[in-house]
Amino acid sequence: MTVDELYLMNPWWRDLKAIFSDKHIVSFERSVFPYYPEKLFKEISPDSLGIYTIRGPRQIGKTTFLKLYIRNLIENGVNPTRIFFLTCDGLKDRFELTEMVKVYFQISERRPDEIAYLFIDEISTIADWQMSIKYLVDIGLLENCITILTGSSSYDLKKSSERLPGRKGHGKDLVFMPLTFGEFLQNMKIDLAKRTIQEFLSLSSQELEKLHLQYTFLKEYFLKYLNSGGFPKVIADFQKEGGITEITKNIYRDFVLGDAEKYLRSRTSVLEILKKLPDIVGQRFSWNSLLDIFSGRIESVDTIQKFFEYLGYSFIVANVFYVDLSRKAAKPKKQKKVYPVDRIIAEITSEISRKRIELPQLLEMLTLRHLLTQKDLLYHGMNLYNGPYYWYSERGNEIDFVCEREGFLFPIEVKYQNRISKSDYLGMKRVFGKGVLITSDIVFKDENIVGLPAWLFFAMIDVP
Repeated sequence: MTVDELYLMNPWWRDLKAIFSDKHIVSFERSVFPYYPEKLFKEISPDSLGIYTIRGPRQIGKTTFLKLYIRNLIENGVNPTRIFFLTCDGLKDRFELTEMVKVYFQISERRPDEIAYLFIDEISTIADWQMSIKYLVDIGLLENCITILTGSSSYDLKKSSERLPGRKGHGKDLVFMPLTFGEFLQNMKIDLAKRTIQEFLSLSSQELEKLHLQYTFLKEYFLKYLNSGGFPKVIADFQKEGGITEITKNIYRDFVLGDAEKYLRSRTSVLEILKKLPDIVGQRFSWNSLLDIFSGRIESVDTIQKFFEYLGYSFIVANVFYVDLSRKAAKPKKQKKVYPVDRIIAEITSEISRKRIELPQLLEMLTLRHLLTQKDLLYHGMNLYNGPYYWYSERGNEIDFVCEREGFLFPIEVKYQNRISKSDYLGMKRVFGKGVLITSDIVFKDENIVGLPAWLFFAMIDVP
């Protein structure tokens, strides 16, 4: 990469108005669903020095966030030469990464007492990138900087960010995930008061009925969210075209299969996994049991486990583990469950396999999404060793999800139907004495069991 290419990536050095014609900014402004990630902006204040990492699936909007951040800085009067953007897709290795950052500081007109803003996109494509960042820290170049690093591999960012020496100031690790229903509504200027699981359980029958009546209008929005999922680009397609365009679908298909080929060097094996995925979504399985499902096409249990872990680290599928209730911890050797991370991944999987992932499984997938916290995702991506979990007994009772809040375990069962009987939540009542039942449109309370329609729970649940 040459110095000329750095100027091409940072056109605001020559013309500060150039940021407004950046393709990501233009696409954002023209979108019928321009998603502005408020949470990320609040987490990274323009005066909070440190090294930040942002991980999340490809095509979620990480690069757009960086460009929006740069635009905000320029609009607030920051000298454009103090702003450095670098995409790692065209870099050969960590040595070139180091050199490009050093070149920037050599040509920058920034005074030593001024903050520099470094935005390094898709850094996880560079092997051992943390060694480059370590070197730059050691020689003092990042001393008075806000450095934001993005990547689509949770494994790479976890492994590398742990090794960053002496992270100073307010630096932290963040996750950018597909939108929850609440975020979807908020982006459409519908802002509801949030409630924790504990608060839902404390409501009376009358209070639950009042919420149900008050927010019935959300059903229409929920159907749109149910069809589109949480990727802003896909939501925009539905808003504008009434469905996912082939162009958008191909973008997501390419990132799923392209990343698999790049990191695992085996597109064929990942295709085999995706072809079989609809058969096991929401079902208990062991790694050994999958050998029969793949009928010799993948011959090693270790290989199967490696591929599923990769899909989890890359935010493509979620691997959910059994919880040991006494220890409040996962038991990875027990049977596990798997879900696509979002509706678009489910659609791609269905097209590849020619098998539909049915509505009950999709509702479980969305329920899981609305139970995920930043803490759950920080270290293993969607390999959910830190929860949410699931639970089953040797006698056949099973709870779809179990999540921990403030030291307590809370069960959540999904029964997306309009007829509910006590047998649908008997397991929660016997084992936990409390719980939330996700229904289609029924609200009720039976002692410490609360039934809530999916559209109401997803809209109001507070996700820490």
